[in-house]
Amino acid sequence: MTSPAAGSKVVLCVTGGIAAYKVIEVARGLTELGADVRVVMTRSAQRFVEAQTFTSLTNNPVGTDLFVKGPDVPHVELARGADLLLVAPATANSLAKMAHGIADDLFSATALTARCPIVVVPAMHTEMWENPATQHNVATLIERGIVMVGPVDGPLSSGDRGMGRMVEPDDIVTAALEALSHARELEGREVLVTAGGTQEPIDPVRYISNRSSGLMGYLIAEEAARRGAKVTLVTGPTTLRTPGVQEIVKVKTAQEMRDAVMDRAGNMDVVIKAAAVADFRPITHADHKLKKADGPPDIVLESAPDILAELGSSHARLKPGAVVIGFAAETQPDPDELAKLAEGKRASKGADVIVANDVGSADSGFEVHTNRAVIAAADGITDVGLVTKKALARALVDKVVVLLGPSVR
Repeated sequence: MTSPAAGSKVVLCVTGGIAAYKVIEVARGLTELGADVRVVMTRSAQRFVEAQTFTSLTNNPVGTDLFVKGPDVPHVELARGADLLLVAPATANSLAKMAHGIADDLFSATALTARCPIVVVPAMHTEMWENPATQHNVATLIERGIVMVGPVDGPLSSGDRGMGRMVEPDDIVTAALEALSHARELEGREVLVTAGGTQEPIDPVRYISNRSSGLMGYLIAEEAARRGAKVTLVTGPTTLRTPGVQEIVKVKTAQEMRDAVMDRAGNMDVVIKAAAVADFRPITHADHKLKKADGPPDIVLESAPDILAELGSSHARLKPGAVVIGFAAETQPDPDELAKLAEGKRASKGADVIVANDVGSADSGFEVHTNRAVIAAADGITDVGLVTKKALARALVDKVVVLLGPSVR
């Protein structure tokens, strides 16, 4: 069986901890498994290990300087096309730089540029590890989806002992291989994700919409792309930053979203309807601004297109084995009731999976970073509980991986 490392570009960032000497074996192990290992060393790291050691092991030059002569931009070239960024050992200083987006050397600039999975292996004295600032930085990085490996309890420098010791090189290689395996889970798959609310015009300046920020859909799109999928994002108006996906289609109305989805759905392995599409729209809308002096207008509504139901009814026109997933926004915090609603909607819409999430609580749904949700599929109900939207995105893409089976490479 081919190793996940074979043919992968791994950027190994070595920062200034005494455990840096152990990372020599990490570089050796990944290289022997077929990875193209590109080592970046901080100035402090070079006090513990010579750069030439890593050059000899990986057959690649070691990056040490942010600024070099010539047209290349080192941190961009290192990050571009990387399958994994591995930071070992990760000092308290390097964790702080990553958490706060500081980019004042080659390591931190590369980490900030990278769009691939990131694995971080902390190593420091116990007092530094337990400091609230470090713990806050670690929590921030975990929330962003960065994988932390260790530290563990054991002997430290200066004869001390405690939590903060770097895990062993074999454990780091194993963690890297696992991350690389996840990064390729959806390789060869095409995924369409919808996000955001739609806007149904009343006149040129007014519309019917909802409170959706689009964050849930954007995070799902990013997670699918992180695992190797070719992702198309069809999005209603949002203020979110553009995610790193292959195609972004911007729409406003439910009809525009329906057309964009149906035009592309036949080529997709997965369609995830995370957008908050309007249920109703005005039958007509004025071509000029309605004047307040004329009194309240009579707005007659009609049903907007039900994109999920149309997808569910057209499974035969989708790719064989294609997976259709929908979201159901409910004002129901009770997980048992959410589960019933999710399963009922899965049946009525003809979807493979329904994610029902509570949007009626202060800590769940629209305009917050957490969701209380259940995932209903043919194999049963998963109560995700109250989690961050990023964690829910990971759980949903995990489900997609299981439903699709082995990736197409």
